[in-house]
Amino acid sequence: RGAMKRGIFAIIVLSLFITTVCFATSLINGKWTGKIEDNFDIVVNIMEENGKLSGTIISDLGEAPLTGGKIVGSDISFDEMSYKGIAVSYVKGKLMGDKINIIVGFQGQNMKGTLSRVNR
Repeated sequence: RGAMKRGIFAIIVLSLFITTVCFATSLINGKWTGKIEDNFDIVVNIMEENGKLSGTIISDLGEAPLTGGKIVGSDISFDEMSYKGIAVSYVKGKLMGDKINIIVGFQGQNMKGTLSRVNR
C-alpha cells in the first residue's frame, strides 16, 4: 500500500507541474505594451508554441519580427537580433501575471522595462 500511495502522489505532483508549465506558457500569448527605460514605447505581439516564442515588435522604427525566443517556467528570452542597423544582444524577461519585466542588452547596457498585457 505504501508504494501505491507514493506512486499516486508522484502522479498528482507531476500532473500539477505539467499543468502549471502549460498554463504559464499559454499566458504569454497576446499583445503587450510598455516602455524601455521610460523612453521607448513598444508594442509586442507574442505567440508561444511548444515552449518556443515568436512574434513582432512595433516601435518608432517600425515593425520587426521576433524569433528565437523561448519560455521556461516564467522566464522568457530571445536571442540576438538586428533591425534597421540596431543590434540587440539579448532580451530576457520574467512573466508575472499581466506584466513582463524585461531587460534588453543594447550596446553593452542593460536597458530595463515593463510590458503590460493589453486586454484579452
